[in-house]
Amino acid sequence: MTKTWLKTSITFLMGTDPAHPVHIVLNNGVAAPESEQVEAFGSYLANLTGLPFIRANVTTQNAVA
Repeated sequence: MTKTWLKTSITFLMGTDPAHPVHIVLNNGVAAPESEQVEAFGSYLANLTGLPFIRANVTTQNAVA
């Protein structure tokens, strides 16, 4: 059984209102981003946008054959 990576999406949730955060979505990221990489990029986005970084959701799609 082999696993083929298709894509990774990372959704960064930003802002001061946790009930209505701003979503910044990056598609076709690396196959297995490390948590430190995601946190660092969230900090970069916070500096660029002026919005605090709340959290990120990472979704990876694989095909198993």
